[in-house]
Parts: sequence; structure tokens; C-alpha cells
Amino acid sequence: MTSVSSYNKLFQETYENLWPQVYQFAYYRLQNKEEAEELTQEVFKKVFQQVKKGNVEEEKIRAYIFAAVRNTIYDTWRQKGRNPKVVELNQVTEKNSPVSENHMIEENMVLREALKKLPDIYQKVLIWRIVEGYPLNEVAERLDKPVGTIKSLQYRGVRKLKEILEEGGYFNG
Repeated sequence: MTSVSSYNKLFQETYENLWPQVYQFAYYRLQNKEEAEELTQEVFKKVFQQVKKGNVEEEKIRAYIFAAVRNTIYDTWRQKGRNPKVVELNQVTEKNSPVSENHMIEENMVLREALKKLPDIYQKVLIWRIVEGYPLNEVAERLDKPVGTIKSLQYRGVRKLKEILEEGGYFNG
């Protein structure tokens, strides 16, 4: 049985290590500082209540926190009638180009289909790094590869994704 002081220590260490990443993840999607701060606080509180109850293994706290923040963001969007973006298209398209909501949905569908055409390793790296926002060292650890290899895979994956989209006529108008 884990004592209260060890829970407090675990919470403090996790909070200090992950707060900036979780906040950045939330802010990037919400584009509102106060909302992102509030949501991040709420997620940490909820997760550690689950840890204390024994519903989350200590080794899986990070993954649980990011799943919780993602789900909380989607819940917030649903409550506000906002559609979540599955993948950030600014990775492969021009920034600040005005597009309608229907056009954005269509682009997301095209992008998801293009992602499926990538080799599995590129898909994993792009989804974990760009879509889910995991840091390089965590993706490297998950794939048991050096950080430099992950950087290369991400670069080549984005380049290959752009080629697939160009071949499909995506950038032709």
C-alpha cells in the first residue's frame, strides 16, 4: 500500500515534470490561456484522485494524463459545439489560409487517408509527435530508438506525407 506522503511526492514530481507539456498541449488546441490553465489543473486533480483510488498504475500516469487532457478538450469542444481537429493541417498546408469548416473536415479526411499510406513507423512517429504532442525522448523510448532517429523519421515522414498529398492533387487547387 502506498502512503499519503509517497502519493504527494509522486504528484509533486509528475506535476512539475509534466505541467508545461500538458499546458502547452491544451493551449495549442484551445488557443485560450485561461481555459488551458484551468483544464490542465482539472486534469491533474482528476488523475491523481484516480491514482489514490488505485485505478491508475504509477508507470502509466503520463499516458493517462495526456489521454485525460485530450478527452477533456474534446468534451469541452462538444459542450461548446466546436469540432475537434484530429490532425493539425498547418504541418503540411499554408498557414493563415481561410477555409470553411466543411473544407477543414474534408482536408482532415484527406490527411487521415494519406497518413494510412505511410509506412507504420512514420505513422506512429507523426501521430505521437504532431497529433498527440509527445516529446522526442518519449517517442524514442516507446520505439526503442535514439532521439536522432526519431527526428529523422519525423522529417522523412512529413516529407513523404507531403509527397503523397501532392501525388493525390491536394496542393493543386
